[in-house]
Amino acid sequence: MKDPTAAWTVIARVSDLDAKRPLLPITLASGRYVLFRDEEGELGLIGRHCPHRGADLCFGRLEDNGLRCPFHGWHFDRTGQCVEQPAEPEGSKMYTQIKVPMIPVKIVDGNILANIPEGELSQ
Repeated sequence: MKDPTAAWTVIARVSDLDAKRPLLPITLASGRYVLFRDEEGELGLIGRHCPHRGADLCFGRLEDNGLRCPFHGWHFDRTGQCVEQPAEPEGSKMYTQIKVPMIPVKIVDGNILANIPEGELSQ
């Protein structure tokens, strides 16, 4: 179903991710994000700052189909969901409550497009 309140906008070229480290900082009117390709070849566009201490995820490690924060190692998948939180007690599920913003992306004709809510395009 088409979202009438969102617009697909070109944010990068696929070739921009043809690097040893397929990760790009992206600034949109709505905020700062990081675009990356995971080990499965899928794209993620997630909030650029870790919710724990605000570390810049652009300096994070690409591993295990996600992005690991360079400060305390919180691990986020391409949907922005925290999937691991080192240093928590064994059995802790606190990470399931942690998520950074995520914007859907797709590839069309060599371009990477983000599904940005229209109200955020004009800010």
